[in-house]
Parts: sequence; C-alpha cells; structure tokens
Amino acid sequence: NLRSQLNPHFMFNAMNSIRALVDENPVQSKKAITQLSNILRNALVYSKSEEITIKKELAVVEDYLNLEKIRYEERLEIIKNIDSDCLELKIPPLLIQTLVENGIKHGISKLMKGGFINLTISKENKILIIRIINSGKIVENSISETGIGVKNTIKRLELKYGKKASFSLIDSKDNTVITEVKIPIENTN
Repeated sequence: NLRSQLNPHFMFNAMNSIRALVDENPVQSKKAITQLSNILRNALVYSKSEEITIKKELAVVEDYLNLEKIRYEERLEIIKNIDSDCLELKIPPLLIQTLVENGIKHGISKLMKGGFINLTISKENKILIIRIINSGKIVENSISETGIGVKNTIKRLELKYGKKASFSLIDSKDNTVITEVKIPIENTN
C-alpha cells in the first residue's frame, strides 16, 4: 500500500507540468525531472525501511512541493516551520509526504484561488509534533478509491507505536484543515 500511495494523478500532473516546461524553460524542466526521479527512487527505497530521519523525509517533501509549485504556480503558498532539533529523529517513511499530498489533493486543488500548506515540525514535552495546516474543508464521503493515505497513515502509526502515537484531522472554522501526528520522542531515535 505504501508504494501505491504515490497518487497516480500526481504522477500524471507532474509529467504534464514537466512536458509544458520542456520548450519554455529547459533548465527548470531538467530540474523537475530530477525531482520526480528522486521522489520515485525514494518511495521505492524508503518503503523498504521501517524508519527514516525527518531530514530524509523532508528532502522527499521538498521535491514533491517543488513539482506541485510548477503546477499551481502562485496558487500554492508553502510555509515551513521546522525545528532543527527534530531533523535526526526517525519516523515511518513517507509519513509527512503522504499528509502534505493529502492536503494539496483534497484541499488546495479544490479551491479556484488555491491556498497554502503550512508544515510545522516541533518537539514539546518529549513529543514529536508534525502539523500540516492547509486551505480547504473536509468533505464527507469524498474519499476516492485511491484515498488510502489517511487510513494507511493511521494504521501504520498504530502498528508501530500502538496507543502512544496519535493522529487527528480537524476541519477548522477558518476554512483550513489541520492534520496532526504526535509521536513520543523516545520512539523516534
């Protein structure tokens, strides 16, 4: 399931965005091809690992967001607040990438004017907190057949950490969705 989580729509859209760049901006298109290649390679390599550092995970997220920025241009604002003390902590692979992709796919892509994705990673009282806030609303009964990202994330957290980790998905009153994962730090290194 982890390997199949890379949304086929994302792949299709990324390749179309790159194709549009080939004549317009060859240098940027080569960079985008490298980023897509990195995502695919890392998805295959990391899916075989039980854990990776947040630093490695963020490299995948960065490549993913750069490709989405090509597609959405000014319709996508990216905000990151990463506590550097968290970079060497370990988490299940593609955890953050899956949740960021979910925020863009189910939130920002549905909005005519686009929106923002805010990724915050911090520590508080020996708890690793990964929070993604994105523009949009949760639409009940809108999970597609490929919508396994959140379900898979919850199951992976449960299998790895039992009741020690938590996952929440909240529809905020200000037209944002807040996704939050909390993992005890002693389980992340």
